[in-house]
Amino acid sequence: MRIATSTIYAQQTAAIDDQSALYAQIGAQLSSGKQLSAPSDDPGQIAQDLLVHTSIDTTNQASTNVQNAVSELTTTDGALSSLTSVMQSARALAIQGASDTLTDAQRTSLANQIDQVLQQAVAIGNSSYAGKYIFAGTSTSANPPVVTQGSPTSSVVFSGNEQVQGQLIYNNVSFALSTTFQSAFNYKAADGSPDIFQTLITLRNTLTGKVATDQSSTAANKAGATIYGPQLAGVGPAPTTLGALGVFATTPVPDNSLPAVPAKFSIAINGSVNGVQSVQTITVTSATAVDDGTPTSLVGRINAVTAQTGVTASFNAATQKLVLTGTGSFYVTDTPSPGGATTSGNLTSVFNLAGQSDFVQNISTQLGDIDHALNTLLQARSVVGARIQTLGSIQSQLQSSVTDNTKVKSGIEDVNVAAATSKFSQTQTALQAAYSTTNRLESKTLFDYLT
Repeated sequence: MRIATSTIYAQQTAAIDDQSALYAQIGAQLSSGKQLSAPSDDPGQIAQDLLVHTSIDTTNQASTNVQNAVSELTTTDGALSSLTSVMQSARALAIQGASDTLTDAQRTSLANQIDQVLQQAVAIGNSSYAGKYIFAGTSTSANPPVVTQGSPTSSVVFSGNEQVQGQLIYNNVSFALSTTFQSAFNYKAADGSPDIFQTLITLRNTLTGKVATDQSSTAANKAGATIYGPQLAGVGPAPTTLGALGVFATTPVPDNSLPAVPAKFSIAINGSVNGVQSVQTITVTSATAVDDGTPTSLVGRINAVTAQTGVTASFNAATQKLVLTGTGSFYVTDTPSPGGATTSGNLTSVFNLAGQSDFVQNISTQLGDIDHALNTLLQARSVVGARIQTLGSIQSQLQSSVTDNTKVKSGIEDVNVAAATSKFSQTQTALQAAYSTTNRLESKTLFDYLT
């Protein structure tokens, strides 16, 4: 059999090319640390590698979204934490002020501190994150949502809305990224309790003006019943009278009038105006409305003698409480009605009023308002904290998933250094042998094979 020299040379060249390509490929793998650099390297593995890459990218984006959500919620929690400290400071000042041994200068100093606390609460209400006011809801206004009125502040106006700001959806579960203004500041509470701003304003004014308040200790209505005030434009339930059955928690019992005289209720209010003491008796019948917006109701009759007693009355339909407000101190007692009554009625018990009221008692009552606002605030904090904790767990899971997928990706892409190094050495030896053999073959001619 005769073999052409060109054939031998072609075979050797092809072998050298194959070994050179393999040598270069293994060298590139060792230098890059990757065994896959192009789809042609391993078409079967590259498909799985691309799926893993997609999973990692998706999980990383989800992790970023969760981290941003946690950051926003953490900002909200920080604001709620600051507000909690503010209200705790107000409570401590209220406790200091609940003493009749304080001088006017000391009360004024406490009132000034309360006013500073109020301004801090307003500033917290205007907290922002990423250019958005966190308590403004979905409002897009560039103006702060909490604005004070008057100097000193007499009221606070909120221009935002009660929608939850921001939302993250993960695995079909929605997470709100804020809390509402109502939840944080007890704003326009359904139970009629004052918001944080009004609580602080009232406390400051009480300390400044020695304002006394005698407010129903508990709601006057029977459970499930409602005492109605004035109708709105003639629409809705009629005002509730003192003779309404099954409405009051304590049944109104009039005094013992003469047989020919209608049953009546009378209370005596002992108060003062500009240091002048005055005792006024307010007499009503069972047909009298608690508050119908007219001078003939119980509230109207008490307000008719405000110029003498310094005491004003109002009925809070939301809390179902009667509120009497005066200056310094005043007394409210049941008394027999003029015209022959021998016993007293029970209006003070019906409306759960204290016999004596002064500004110290008023501050003590306001401590309850502070505690109520604090409890509402702490409930909002607990909800936000629970979301942060849940999202933190989700983020840990996402990071673990990224770590696991990265290991899978590494197993697919990364080169086995020990095996590649050994194969590199083998290929190098084979290539050197091919070069040596080719050199020897090139020195021979066809006549060498024929002999």
